[in-house]
Amino acid sequence: MTVQRIGAVAGASPPTTSAAAAGEAARLRPAALLYLCCVVALAIGGGLLGIRLLQAGAQPTVVHIGPSGLGVPARTSFGSVEVESVQQLRGLTPKQLSGMTHGIQSLVKADQMQVQLVLALRNAHGTAAPYDPDQLAIRLVRRNGKAKSYAPETTSVRAGALAARAAMETTLGFVIPRFNPKGTRLSLAVREPGRSPINLDLGPVRPGRSLAAVQAALAQDHNH
Repeated sequence: MTVQRIGAVAGASPPTTSAAAAGEAARLRPAALLYLCCVVALAIGGGLLGIRLLQAGAQPTVVHIGPSGLGVPARTSFGSVEVESVQQLRGLTPKQLSGMTHGIQSLVKADQMQVQLVLALRNAHGTAAPYDPDQLAIRLVRRNGKAKSYAPETTSVRAGALAARAAMETTLGFVIPRFNPKGTRLSLAVREPGRSPINLDLGPVRPGRSLAAVQAALAQDHNH
């Protein structure tokens, strides 16, 4: 009878091991739950960041290159005017013209330069708006602020009216001195009645070649 009682007591010991394992598992559950929460939070944060980057990429940044008055619409009483392009064309020497310097209309001489502009006019109103090329002028602006204006010599359109909500392009040609003080810049003046003039900077004057070379070419022609 004593042996059987001892055996019964010995058989009751294994449940103690199972309880220890259950306690260890219970202690591990909070750590696993915390780890899982961190993973989910990182995934959500990464997704939101990716969406913001995609939204920022869908709105490209426009960078203006060149003079401030080139390629940028300027407000006027009727809508806007924009200088789409500007060209500085050097005059021709008598040698380049093979001596034919007489009887040629609109001749740009060697000591002169033609400034050719392409303008876009846009009427933003619901009624027709008048326009006149004589309201435009090229200005040579020196470093000290002094300026001299030149009216257009040629134009692709005459004065008229721009239809409501319409746009048009025109080409203007100005003849200016080829050689000017260092630092002189080109500017387009837009004049409208009752309003302050708009001055659009078009960059520095670029004469090309030297003044001495042009003067020598002109002197050679006079000697002949």
